[in-house]
Amino acid sequence: MHLLNYAASLLSIVSLTGFVAADLRIKADHFSFGGVNFPGLQELKPEQRDEAIQAVVKSGARVIRLFIGGFKIFPDPELEVGSFDQRLLDIYDNTLAAIHRISKGKLKVIIAPHDAHALRGTNEQPCDAYCKMIDGAFLDFYSNETIREYYKTRLQVFFKEYPSLNFEGRSWSSLNEVILGVDLQNEPWSGIWPIVAGEAWLCDIATHLKDTLELGQNNIAVITGGISGPQSPGGTQNFPDSAFDCKAVDVIGIHGFYALEEEQTAGTPWANMFVPGNTLTARALGKKLLLVEEMSYMNTRWGLGYKKAAIWDQGNALNYRGIPWLYSYLTHEDEGTTAKVSTTRADNFAIGALKNGLKRASTARSNFDWSGYLPAPSALSNLTHVPLNPFTPDQSFCTFGCPGYLCDAADGCRPDLICKNSVCTAPAETQPGIIGSECNSKATCQEHLRCEDGICQECAARPSIQPIDPVKGKGPFAQMTVAGDPESSCHLDTDNPFNMRPWCLKPQPFSAPDRRGNPCQSAAHCDANEYCDWGLCKACKDGDACLGAKCKGNNKCKTGFCNIHGRCDYPAKPKKISGSNVRNGGRKGPGWNAGPKGQASGPNKVRNEPMKVNIPKDKVQATGQPVAT
Repeated sequence: MHLLNYAASLLSIVSLTGFVAADLRIKADHFSFGGVNFPGLQELKPEQRDEAIQAVVKSGARVIRLFIGGFKIFPDPELEVGSFDQRLLDIYDNTLAAIHRISKGKLKVIIAPHDAHALRGTNEQPCDAYCKMIDGAFLDFYSNETIREYYKTRLQVFFKEYPSLNFEGRSWSSLNEVILGVDLQNEPWSGIWPIVAGEAWLCDIATHLKDTLELGQNNIAVITGGISGPQSPGGTQNFPDSAFDCKAVDVIGIHGFYALEEEQTAGTPWANMFVPGNTLTARALGKKLLLVEEMSYMNTRWGLGYKKAAIWDQGNALNYRGIPWLYSYLTHEDEGTTAKVSTTRADNFAIGALKNGLKRASTARSNFDWSGYLPAPSALSNLTHVPLNPFTPDQSFCTFGCPGYLCDAADGCRPDLICKNSVCTAPAETQPGIIGSECNSKATCQEHLRCEDGICQECAARPSIQPIDPVKGKGPFAQMTVAGDPESSCHLDTDNPFNMRPWCLKPQPFSAPDRRGNPCQSAAHCDANEYCDWGLCKACKDGDACLGAKCKGNNKCKTGFCNIHGRCDYPAKPKKISGSNVRNGGRKGPGWNAGPKGQASGPNKVRNEPMKVNIPKDKVQATGQPVAT
């Protein structure tokens, strides 16, 4: 929808001066942060490397993720399995020292000690020594005990035996002043889900890092690294039970690559994934930390003109949910038409949008406590509304309040949408009180709609007052005030005497003691922190068994649903059965095709000859190195 077609909002942010978006806004005093992936940083010439690090520091990033492996110039330090080149490790050590020196200790590092893509020679990764050893049998890396011991040796050499060239001969496992965490691997089992072989590898390697190599006693986090590759919206690839059940895992690293679509921003999947108190966040709170370790711009049919907006939308959604994030990835070369962001470009390019999001991340609040790995910032923000995207192009098909846009109340969305769980959403047909529904003294309308002639009437978006003097020289829409602009004011009720439709009503603040609430038939019609009480949505109070609360049965949850992890969750949410032990075939179960003697046949047949599992080579994707678009 063009700006001229939607140069209006229900109410401007200014008109809500006393409004506190209490629905899902993070109030905890813990902090979030932002950062970047920078593959190949160690390969830059020292002066270029230092320039790039200075750019990262100035961007507001607090974490930079580095990859150990072959890139463009230097090979992997493990030239042959079990044989290492210390000179190559010195180059990484020089990079750690430069980061610590230039940032004055304010920038920390996450290290990915190996990339699963190198096992196949894909995603711009050269086939390394392990790749040659397994000879196409990808899963052997995780299931073969001998190979696992070789990999443990690799980690032992990197983090325990290598004497730091720049940190007085100390081992990397003790450098908590510069190293925040270490991945098990970059995207273990990449592209494979459920994990079909070698799942025990995950906790074994985590325990090796945490206990044997002493990362745990030095407050360096063990991070999963994006299990199975990119996370699908609504899926569980990156956080299987084995990751949550492993005591040695400190951080669940999540990788996801989402694009702008007609009914969602690039940040909408993130906002939906991390609703406070849902299965993922409630299960992790107090046990694991959650980190979006890789997220990136994905090109669409609308082109690169939306790159800045898409980057900012993702950072904004994650900042609003209080989840730390790292952009994938930065380069010191020209970014061209790829998803990469170059540190050499001016702020009117993608780096400007990234820096804006990173600076906001540096003061964002979180429900998770990262103080054991990073010092707290000097101040935290107190957001009372969802920030508007300053990088949305004038020619955008939508500029404000469309499906998928973040919101903090009904007036943050188009009149025909509802603000549900901080996202503008088209109401379901069963949603009570929507436009066109029958209404009376008992059957009420949505809070922003009026009931007239027994019908919930459509309302007109309250437009912002436009400036008298247009600003010249800034494009065809420069004279227009963007809908929801916090610097603008709204028209009064008396300003539309000839309008066929009335202005939409101003919703009551969530904190208002006499707030009516939207009509409902079940908790599914309410926000995540509300429940349905006598036909109206009521805000949960402290002590209520709502989203995220511990439970033993559905009847204990005001939301009406107790999930398999013993937490109150969305009502009627389908149970997702997943993992390596998933049973296919409905009631038939495993071994249903066994013969009279119990001898399995077909795909379940027990074979006595060795088998090599060959996984098809994947395409270049936005993992560590985003896909060229």
